Amino acid sequence: MRPQETYDLIVIGGGVAGTVAAIAAARNGCKTALVQDRPVLGGNSSSEMRINITGARAGGRNPHARETGIIEELRLEDRFRDPRPGPVNGQPNPQWDWILWEWVRRESNLTLYLNTRATEPIMADKEHIKGIIVEQYSTERRFRLDGALFIDASGDGEIAAKAGASFLMGREARNEFGESYAPQEADDKVLPPSILFSARDEGRPVKFVPPPWIVEYRDDDALPYRPHGRIGSGFWWIAWGGELDPIKDSEEIRDELLRHVFGVWDHIKNHGDHGAETFALDWVGAIPAKRESRRFLGDHILTQDDLESQKLFPDRVAYGGWPIDLHPPEGIKSPDPPCTQYQLPGIYSIPFRSLYSRDIHNLMFAGRNISATHVAFGSIRVMGTCAVMGQAVGTAAALCKRYGLTPRELAQQRIGELQQQLLKDDCYIIDMANTDPADLARQAKVTASSEAPLEVPEPTSWLPLDVDRGQMITLSHDRLEALEVLLRSYRDVPLVITAYLRKGKNLTDFTSIKDLAKASATVEPGESWVTFRFEIEVEPGSCYWVLLPATEGVEWAISSMEPYALQRAEWSMDYRRFQSVRQSHVLRAMPRPYPYSPANVISGVSRPERGPNIWISDPGQPLPQWIELNWSTPQIFNTVYLTFDTNCNDLVPTGPAPECVRDYHLQALIRDEWQELSHVTENHQRRNVLRFESIVTKRLRVTIRATNGVPEARIYEIRVYKEV
Repeated sequence: MRPQETYDLIVIGGGVAGTVAAIAAARNGCKTALVQDRPVLGGNSSSEMRINITGARAGGRNPHARETGIIEELRLEDRFRDPRPGPVNGQPNPQWDWILWEWVRRESNLTLYLNTRATEPIMADKEHIKGIIVEQYSTERRFRLDGALFIDASGDGEIAAKAGASFLMGREARNEFGESYAPQEADDKVLPPSILFSARDEGRPVKFVPPPWIVEYRDDDALPYRPHGRIGSGFWWIAWGGELDPIKDSEEIRDELLRHVFGVWDHIKNHGDHGAETFALDWVGAIPAKRESRRFLGDHILTQDDLESQKLFPDRVAYGGWPIDLHPPEGIKSPDPPCTQYQLPGIYSIPFRSLYSRDIHNLMFAGRNISATHVAFGSIRVMGTCAVMGQAVGTAAALCKRYGLTPRELAQQRIGELQQQLLKDDCYIIDMANTDPADLARQAKVTASSEAPLEVPEPTSWLPLDVDRGQMITLSHDRLEALEVLLRSYRDVPLVITAYLRKGKNLTDFTSIKDLAKASATVEPGESWVTFRFEIEVEPGSCYWVLLPATEGVEWAISSMEPYALQRAEWSMDYRRFQSVRQSHVLRAMPRPYPYSPANVISGVSRPERGPNIWISDPGQPLPQWIELNWSTPQIFNTVYLTFDTNCNDLVPTGPAPECVRDYHLQALIRDEWQELSHVTENHQRRNVLRFESIVTKRLRVTIRATNGVPEARIYEIRVYKEV
């Protein structure tokens, strides 16, 4: 069979990982095909399965960890276009499928094949795929697509397996990789798939007559540990089939899952008061949302230790942070809790060597089929993490094409270039900054119309000092005289508390046990500001934290505000370490910090990490506010990249992020006159790329005229290029 078309890259699987991979490759110059066996894109997140996208942020346990890059574009667009006041019954926006479709279709280098299953690989030799045979159900066509590179992002990895790529399936024994969460003996069991349902409140009593084939759950004791909250959006714990083959037995698994779905709904409606009298089913999934099947082997296999030790791989291109989330293979039939989540100390890096096949030299992976043990897979499998892995391999494919390299050769010869391109495309790589020599902004001096000081958060409640508590703060001077904290004592007499000052590598690093200084202060009965005088030289722009030990009868004020230069933590008895937590303790530093400097826009990092890394104008001064790049000599350029704040701590339920810049214009000083290069209104995206005819100037200015809600201007990064 002759090929219908030949591509630089063929991506198999149009879930979140495959869709992002295809877009990334196309944007970076690859002629790309995306082959998807369903009528819609999005995989588990699509309208066919309706699983919400989670990721490294892990429900707020990892601050500022939401994935950026292409997945952020898509999620911001989803929120912007969703007219509902919030996700209805927890269900995704019904436009999500078509936002993905639109993003794919508008890429000129990208061809989409929907309703098309890849059935067979065509091998050039034992180590290289040449093409694939596909069947498009909707057109009754069978044809061949050839490619130089392939990404299997299909989850099950049928093409990769048929091509001879080695893989794991099931659970490895505890001693095989030294994993304490693994079973003592290896087996072929996997995490079970689920089927969701949705229900709506009809505002009147609604009966449910169960079909005769359901699994009956007569009382709550029949569903131990299974919470019944949020009855409108189904339950992730309706899972089954992990003891069967998730591929060969998929039809049996689906049928049995449907028996449990309707059985649980019968239980909620007809066996006890679960607050569902007025609810009626309005959708039941027909396709199981798979959690696990094949995991293909790369040059590195991610393990439990890699995640828990937060190993920084030199070839890191993505990251995760979801807990190691393991479900009993028996699913809903298990008498044990429906999952065990092993919390991680923070986010971890994912190496490029885990994203390509060790056997097939032109094959990469993205999504839940990458090179990982069953235990590590419990964390990397969530869709936000899959998306950033997808962007990494899609971008890698473009570089492989550009230089004529295999993925392994790219890892060995040009991994730095891949990492810098990912950063340029607004991906985040842990502890890695922009060092792109082509970025002219790095040579500029940055000034602004104003900058915000670190505001003292207003107290909203109090927490007892029942455990050791800490507060990280970014300092901007070379000396810390004192920290003042707002405390409340229920003691009848004054008492003395000693506070300890330590340094963090970043805003969430509370691992240090070295006391740089300590200071004691008297706490009077009642509420008062307590001053701890440290009088110590510090490093400007670095993170320091104060530890207050557990003290009976004393409370520390907290605020619902979470300034980007602060981070709170508390000692966890379960994990024997400090855990970052939401909200901020109320404190103020002397001298007052100014951590939101204009120079932050060329720090090379575009989210809070070693500091806030953001310019924020003084909220006490009205918009417009401007920020300016000044060079000592004239520069020639035609492209400006702007990264705005869309709050990677919280994704708004609907509409644009209030922190995001809405209206602005870009100007350059040319022949002593400010000339407008671009004027943007109604922006809601984090990353804006502005292109124009080449200019020569020594001064570039961005003027912010309006935001989507907050009173101040916010910019994470400005990059400037002369692009071909």
